[in-house]
Amino acid sequence: MLLSGVAYGIRNWRVLQLVLSAPVGLFFIYYWILPESARWLLTQGKLDSAKREILKAARINGRKVSENLLDKMEAENTAKSSTMIDLFRVGYLRKRALIMCYMWFVTSLVYYGVSLNVGNFGLDIYLTQLIFGMAEFPARLSCFPLIQRFGRRICQSVVLLLGGTACLIIPAIPAKYPIVVTVIAVIGKFSLAASFSIVYVYTAELYPTVVRQNGVGLNSMCARVAGILAPLIGLLDVYHHAIPMIIYGSLPFVGGALTFLLPETLNTDLQDHTDIPADESMTVTEVKLERWGRRRGWDRERSTSQDFKSGRL
Repeated sequence: MLLSGVAYGIRNWRVLQLVLSAPVGLFFIYYWILPESARWLLTQGKLDSAKREILKAARINGRKVSENLLDKMEAENTAKSSTMIDLFRVGYLRKRALIMCYMWFVTSLVYYGVSLNVGNFGLDIYLTQLIFGMAEFPARLSCFPLIQRFGRRICQSVVLLLGGTACLIIPAIPAKYPIVVTVIAVIGKFSLAASFSIVYVYTAELYPTVVRQNGVGLNSMCARVAGILAPLIGLLDVYHHAIPMIIYGSLPFVGGALTFLLPETLNTDLQDHTDIPADESMTVTEVKLERWGRRRGWDRERSTSQDFKSGRL
């Protein structure tokens, strides 16, 4: 919303770029403001630091943490660090990383493709940009209760499919109906803004703590590549005006289908390490129980087989 007003007042694009980019420098102070992850500190064996961060968070939120709860915290005996290579070395992480790379790529590509096409919808460019900005508020606020109710996977798939459908409908609408075109474009922008919000949450929950920043960084890089390609795809309209929107509309359908190859992370424990089996049907709690049993010499399949033969099942 602010972009449309600022751009309307500053018509020189170089000055506009400087005005919009200058506030980004303020993010450098985040280094001294943002706290470290308590889960990560525990995986690195830094128990005291993790306790300090938890107490600090509790104090800011006006909560109290009992000493008994803090005493139950256990740090890893040895610090375990992982690298980007682990994302491709471990089978289930490799699948998640590749799918999420595509998800971030297509979300960014279509989001910026629709945004940069704002001048081709028939209405005033500043008015359309203002409407686009207004659409992002309900999109980003409504997705959080929805993913808590229906889960991350289904919501991610639905918003991608809705955004892709909107892009495919736009070329079929005659140019003499600019209001209709703009309404459909706003629906697409709404869906893609929601997709961006959901994919941040979903991605962070799919990766274990020790590789979470590597995974999110890799996926974010794919999104930046898509942002570079988005205006180039828009140049294909010199061959046919519908080509860019057909590309923007077809790719999200693949992403919506790939989403169902990922596990649901709603109400599941976050992973800490990469050594969890690649059985996507098992929750993290089930994996922990499986490990507990294996340490005690219990074979689940053999036990089940014996119970079945003895008539206990």
